[in-house]
Amino acid sequence: MRFIDALKLHLNFIQNRDLASFSSTISEDSITLIMMNGVIIDNRDKFIEFHREWFNDRDWNLSYNIIKVDETENMAYALLDVNYEDIDMEGRPVYMKYYLNLIFKKYGDNWLLEFDQNTSFKY
Repeated sequence: MRFIDALKLHLNFIQNRDLASFSSTISEDSITLIMMNGVIIDNRDKFIEFHREWFNDRDWNLSYNIIKVDETENMAYALLDVNYEDIDMEGRPVYMKYYLNLIFKKYGDNWLLEFDQNTSFKY
């Protein structure tokens, strides 16, 4: 599979809150998530549990633009500009724009996520 196709599948699984399919795109060997608040998750089970809780929240919506993709034979990354909408605990709308940096490693014919960093920016 081409990296761009694997990336789009991964992102589609997020938008559709499909945890089983999403989990199949995550490395078994190594995964690191750096959230916007600086918290690091570097354990696959905790990474998937974090996403299970997020996917169970039905209030959010996410759209993105791919800014840059670079691919070598065994590694690839994508930088995305993400627009995120949610509703906070008091029912008020929340809007965020952030950069999402995803790094994948090739295992056989599959591209699996190894690094996920979210960085907010002001606009």
